[in-house]
Amino acid sequence: MTVLPDSVDKQTPMIGYLPGPMPWWVSEKLTVLGAQITNTKADALCHVDRRLITGTSPKAANAFGRLASETLLK
Repeated sequence: MTVLPDSVDKQTPMIGYLPGPMPWWVSEKLTVLGAQITNTKADALCHVDRRLITGTSPKAANAFGRLASETLLK
């Protein structure tokens, strides 16, 4: 799957995206639970794994919408 990297969440309190530090890190938690994260950057990458469609960041919104639509129409 693709997700917003922990490195971005660790910087967000400095840029005002989040009001404070995260109590846990999404990528780290998903990896511990057995997920395979395919990205390291907050880019426009999207991924389909069976019935799960994921995108890395807001930059992936357009590609995610297209991929979701195409996948649902199949």
